[in-house]
Amino acid sequence: YLKMSAFAVKVLWNRQTYDVKVDPASGLPKMRESLYQLTGVPVDRQKIMPKTKGFPKGMLKDSVDFSALPWDNGVKFAMMGSSTGIPDAPKDVQFVEDMNAKQQQALGKKKPPGLANLGNTCYMNSTLQCLRAIPELKKSLETVDTSSATSTGRRMTAELNNLFNQMDAATDTQVTPYAYVTLMRQTFPQFAQMGPKGAGFSQQDADEFFNSLVNEMAGHLTNKVEDVEFGNNTNAIDALFGIDTTIDMKCLESEEEPVVHSTERLRRLQCKIDEDVNTLEEGIKLALTGSLEKNSSKLGRNAQWQTTQRLHRVPLYLVVQFNRFFWKLTPNSRDHTGVNCKIKKPVKFPLELDIHEFCDDDLKEVLKPARDKHTAMLVARAEKMSKGIKKDEEGDEDMEDAKELEAALNLSATNGRTAGPGVSPNFRGIYELFGVVTHKGRDSNSGHYMGWVKQGPDSWLCFDDEHPAECRDEDIKKLAGETADWHINYMAYYRVKID
Repeated sequence: YLKMSAFAVKVLWNRQTYDVKVDPASGLPKMRESLYQLTGVPVDRQKIMPKTKGFPKGMLKDSVDFSALPWDNGVKFAMMGSSTGIPDAPKDVQFVEDMNAKQQQALGKKKPPGLANLGNTCYMNSTLQCLRAIPELKKSLETVDTSSATSTGRRMTAELNNLFNQMDAATDTQVTPYAYVTLMRQTFPQFAQMGPKGAGFSQQDADEFFNSLVNEMAGHLTNKVEDVEFGNNTNAIDALFGIDTTIDMKCLESEEEPVVHSTERLRRLQCKIDEDVNTLEEGIKLALTGSLEKNSSKLGRNAQWQTTQRLHRVPLYLVVQFNRFFWKLTPNSRDHTGVNCKIKKPVKFPLELDIHEFCDDDLKEVLKPARDKHTAMLVARAEKMSKGIKKDEEGDEDMEDAKELEAALNLSATNGRTAGPGVSPNFRGIYELFGVVTHKGRDSNSGHYMGWVKQGPDSWLCFDDEHPAECRDEDIKKLAGETADWHINYMAYYRVKID
């Protein structure tokens, strides 16, 4: 093939063809940067597939030996991924060395900083690293006005915006969140609890911190911003995390008793763990069902009822907590109180979560057009591949497949409904994992929390407080709980995935 420093290649995306200059020596990340500037598809959402004979099949990985590929002018690629808007073109050519820390972090040229531990604050650090990966939340935080703030909660919310900005601009490997921790402990006195005999601050629960934080911020993030669709919600927290559910309560002892219907708003799901639960999906399903004893008007006495909860509207970001901690009574012990215990059983969790089985009939109907289109597209592509593989290898037939794929996914719901505020009509019920909070230790009163945040395809950063380290998808899968003394999944952060 030609020995040139750069090649003019063609990339098909959203039914348009883009001419891109590619330097094999610069690698795939440089090509991704160019495509982001042209299309607005963020680097971590890009799925790039060669459509020319001699190139590897399937999606290109960042680990591919870019310079060893059979480059030539006119090489064809197809790209999938949703755009967040084409970035403003720079006035002048800007080299990495001249970029500020925030720009370098956005391009993956500089690791985001860790957060210093200020007295058992790993539960906070790990949670904030995951929340920082939500751009719409960061936008909402910018709207908090503290000029007349009287509550520590409002000042704490504003300080979180300052902290995130400080992390964006950081040139060091860590940021020390003194101001935020001070306001956080004033807002939530339970997190200022001291250990036995005043030996430092006590360890806290990352789930309790998440719930306390979002509940407080909901009262302050009420100003609408361009990038956050509120829908019927009154604040950004419910717009981004709110889950509307329907509940059916059926009496198990009387067929004559009518089913009782109700609704409930959640801000995160739970994964219950028992001896039969081995996956996140099984744990969510278990958590959405229950039983209780209540009065039956038909029987004239208390009876057993079964509750079934289903998702009715879903958010852009889905948080799931693994129920690993519980209180065990010890009536025969000296103090007769009990002990805090941890369930260390491995529970596998997917990099992509399909919520379809947890939805009520109404939400399933909303998801049906996108799911049907996706299935039809896969079937059609498989049939074409089986009939003319040689033609596909020449590239032209595959490019037509890519056009059909984009057309199939660029649909709109015929009834105008979507799965939730800000959720694309193309959403078919698939969420992708982008953050994990893990716990290592024997109970919630001890141990250590760490945050794991996705940076791009098969690329993650593990935040051990102030120490960020690179890792990959295979490392994330191991967080299901291989051993009792290893880091085990405790909070999973998912976001809407559009193919």
